[in-house]
Parts: sequence; C-alpha cells; structure tokens
Amino acid sequence: MKDVIVIGGGLAGLTTAHLLKDQNLKVQILEANTQLGGRIKTVKSASGYGLEMGATWVFNDPFLKQLIQSLNIELYPQYITGKGFYEMNFMDKTQVFDVRQMMGGQEYHKVAGGTYEIIKSLEKLIGTQNIELNSKVTTIQDNDDHIEIITSDKKTFKTKNVVITIPPRLLASTIKFSPDLSEKSKQIRLKTHTWMADSVKFSIEYKEPFWRTKGLAGYGISNIGIVREFQDHVNKKGNLYGLVGFLNLSPSQLNWSEEERKNQVIKDLSRLLGNEAENYASYKDTIWAIENMNQELTNINEGLYAHQNNGDREITSPEMGQKLFFAGAETSTVNPGYMEGAVKSAYRVTKEIISKS
Repeated sequence: MKDVIVIGGGLAGLTTAHLLKDQNLKVQILEANTQLGGRIKTVKSASGYGLEMGATWVFNDPFLKQLIQSLNIELYPQYITGKGFYEMNFMDKTQVFDVRQMMGGQEYHKVAGGTYEIIKSLEKLIGTQNIELNSKVTTIQDNDDHIEIITSDKKTFKTKNVVITIPPRLLASTIKFSPDLSEKSKQIRLKTHTWMADSVKFSIEYKEPFWRTKGLAGYGISNIGIVREFQDHVNKKGNLYGLVGFLNLSPSQLNWSEEERKNQVIKDLSRLLGNEAENYASYKDTIWAIENMNQELTNINEGLYAHQNNGDREITSPEMGQKLFFAGAETSTVNPGYMEGAVKSAYRVTKEIISKS
C-alpha cells in the first residue's frame, strides 16, 4: 500500500509527489490523460523550436524559482526591447509604445528549452514506475484505515492518504466520494474559477526574428481580429525564433479548424508586424476548454469571474479524517491559477501530510 496517491500529474501533483518522496514516503501519481503536465505543454517543431501551449512565464515567484533552481533548469529573460502595439478598435489609431518602458523596466523570464522541462525533470525524480497515465479517477472511498480509489477502467488502488490536485470544479463534477464531501464545499468548488480553462493559446515559428530587425519587441495587444495578445518567443540560444500569445475566439470561431485559425492569426500579425509574418515555419494552437479540462466541461468558467473562490478554506481543508488532502493552483491564496500557486500549494499540502505523521 502506498503512503500517498496523488491525483493529477500537473505541476502541483508532480511537485507534491517529489516533495513527499524526498521525505521517504511511498508515492504514486494517477493522471487521467496520456501525458503529464496539466496546463504545461511544450510542443516541439521539426526544427526543435518549442511551441509553448501552456504556462510560459516566470515572474517574481519565490517557490517556483526555488523549485526550478533545485532541478538545475535555466531561466532567461523575456525579450522586451523595442516598440509594441495596442489596437483598441478599428476606429482609433494604433498606439505604439516602448515595451520596456511600459513594463517599468521589470524583467520576467522563461524556461530554457520550454516550460515542459520542469515536468520532465520532476518525472525523472519521481520515477515512471510510480506514475500511471490514462487513469481517470471516478470514485474515492474512505475505508477507515485506508482510502480506496477506483478509476474509469475499474482499476482499484489502496493508499493511506490521497492528494487531489486537479481543478476544484473538475473534482466536484467528475469524482464520486463516499462518504460525500460537504454540500457547502461542493458548491464552492463548482463555483471556483479555473485559470486558462477558457483560454486559447497559439505559437508560431519563423526562420528569422524579422520584428527585431525592425526595432520591434514582438509585443502586441489587440481588440481587432482574433489575436488578443502576443510576445516575442525566441529560445535562449537565440537560434530559434517565434511568437507566442492568446486568441480571443467567438463561440462560432471555436468551431474553426486549426488551419482557419492559423490563417486569421497570420493576417492579424501581418497587419501589425508586416508581410514577413506570412513566411512562417510552423504553427500550433490549443483550445484549453477541450484539451485538459475534460470535454464534459467545455464551459467550465461560465458565469464565474477570474480567480473566483481560489484559495477558499472550504476547498483546501483536509477531509476523510485527515486522509484526503487538496492542492493545485486554484487552492493557493497567493498567485492562484499560476505556476507559483501550484508549487506553493504542493509545499503546503506536503507540510500538512508530514505534520500528521
């Protein structure tokens, strides 16, 4: 029997398992999807360029930076040298500004090799023998001296403790508990905002950073077209080039093919950066509502405001006689929804489990 089973193989789940394993506890991860990472996803192009689909930036994040440093992973500063654009609407003139000045000179960073390097490093430390992919948990049952977990393919796992790290609303909608969690905590979970669940992220690769030679930072914000925001995304070595950003799609546009979205993205980028934007090397986008948030919940944030109920005590307090614990980015009171919140929650829940031993 394992000491702890962690449900969810995203950053919070992997960090939790890593920290607990360091305390000589027997751990296992159950991940519903075919790969680890949660909302961290780096897709490599034919050239090796990292098309960043999920979490990308590291800010003033002490817990995240501590973890990254312990994994011997390098960070490098986001490129913010040059001019950026802001398009309010078709009627107003496009605003042009100095990006570094607009940022107040404050630097933020990216992970060398792509954010998924964090996931790969944690997976190696935990050990693939302690990770079960394609294991969607459907039932969690308290059997007094242990907890029993049942997956969608009817596999059964027994453990002394469980840590659930999937988004609270997903937890409340997809897992059956026996005995059931309190109605109050369930209702709060159902009204807890899930960061990036309704986001669409894109990345586009180019053979040259043509915007830099024009004195541009590769930065823009727009209310025109489907590209909502984009930033320079050149790798640390400075030999692979591209842009990364977010799309703002209407309900009908969500049904577009990736080819249709790509064509519109190129039109939008060409309008701001010039016709060179048409000469792309590769393109990828991800609609997170159907990527990792469970297709049953494509409207997962409908009616909720950003970060609603994140860090609420009702969704973080242990249950089942201090055997069932909760972590994940949305359970953090600091930087909820972000990588920092995910890592901080892992440290918190590890402390809770160790302190009860």
